[in-house]
Amino acid sequence: MARKGGAGSPAKKSGAQKGARAAKGGSAFEAQLRDAVRAVDVANLLTSPLKHSIENLLRVAGAAMGSDEASVLVRDGNRGGLKFLAAIGEVADKLMKVRLPPGKGIAGFVFASGQPVAVADVAREESFYAEVDRATGYSTHTILATPLRVEGETVGVLEFVNRLGEPPYQPFTPDEMDKAAHFADAIATLVDAHETAGLVETLFERAVKGEGGRGGGRSNELVAWLKRVRSAPEHRDLLLLAVRLRDIAGRGEQERALCRAVLEALDRFTAGKAAGGVGYYGL
Repeated sequence: MARKGGAGSPAKKSGAQKGARAAKGGSAFEAQLRDAVRAVDVANLLTSPLKHSIENLLRVAGAAMGSDEASVLVRDGNRGGLKFLAAIGEVADKLMKVRLPPGKGIAGFVFASGQPVAVADVAREESFYAEVDRATGYSTHTILATPLRVEGETVGVLEFVNRLGEPPYQPFTPDEMDKAAHFADAIATLVDAHETAGLVETLFERAVKGEGGRGGGRSNELVAWLKRVRSAPEHRDLLLLAVRLRDIAGRGEQERALCRAVLEALDRFTAGKAAGGVGYYGL
């Protein structure tokens, strides 16, 4: 007579079956969890409100400048070209598909030089890039372009094209160039935030959907991606630092304390250079 609970007994089989069901149930739950994470959509979660704000500010600026055609151009990767981030006017949608090669156009000159430009007649301006008009079907006559700067660095260009009404259009005046510079200051802050937010969105999406493996492997994959990404170096470096700090902080309490000390030292450094430094104590 077999002992109770012996090999092949109903009790053993029942335990094994329960274990198999539990393992199967756990696997199903993990699969559901992975599917839920993959379904997280962070696309445009941060950038969309910022772009909407830029467009609203463009409308206000255009009305103040007597122009209903205005646009914001930003860096198109690391090679010096420009692309349209936002635009208002009859060909706004078409402009979003246009790219300016490095150094081309009045916007390219303003971006490279950091100097504002007002052109009364683009037909007499050699630097005018007519390909934009050809691509959109629009006819540009006069332009005011001014740089978008953040902490001394040019991050884009604000352009106003033509005047309200019919040609011939009155040229933009020196006073209007000063007025455009005030709008550029406000828009530049939003543009800088938009670019950072775009990187954060993409970084979060890659991390939350499990690209790059686990642990240090995932961090290494994210770092490799950030080094390849076409974005402003200062934004890329900021996120590279964040990824590395996250990786180090996740290794243990001593490493976490080290990261906190590093961030506190950075906080003291920035506070010494400018009042109102932002704290980093939430690590």
